[in-house]
Amino acid sequence: MLKPLIGYTTVQMRTWRIAIEKAALDRECKGARESGGHWHSEGQPALYAAMTVELAVLEKFVHTEEVDEAPLVLVAVDLPDDPALGLDVRAADLPEGWDALDDGGSATAFGTAFLKKRDYLYMRVPSVIVGEGVNVVINPAHHAYDQVKLSIARSFGFDPRMFKR
Repeated sequence: MLKPLIGYTTVQMRTWRIAIEKAALDRECKGARESGGHWHSEGQPALYAAMTVELAVLEKFVHTEEVDEAPLVLVAVDLPDDPALGLDVRAADLPEGWDALDDGGSATAFGTAFLKKRDYLYMRVPSVIVGEGVNVVINPAHHAYDQVKLSIARSFGFDPRMFKR
């Protein structure tokens, strides 16, 4: 006979991001709100993560100018493992041009609409860099955001060889 687990807690879905150390645990997403991003417009808070450490590294790398940037850290972003809180979006369901480097705003409009609705805590979307990879756009305005846990896993530095292209 199965017995209930004493002190059972919800299992977390772990995602990853590379962040500047001083802003790594910013739950208000101040930097993202001020600058906007691929999946959200300026003024709209959002937290981006990747399903793997490797993809998180690539995502940060393509937005990094040189090896001597501010100190970076690897951040574990733990989401409640409740499928009802998330939305999986396939490439076929995204607007035309979402994956263009200069997409003209189609991905931004799509993501901003998602965030403003507040129906889901996060949406999983394909990576522009690696189409088979999955990124996560997390909504700080969702009622379950208080269940999202951010923790610094370790310091991070790019291998200098990555900048010799």
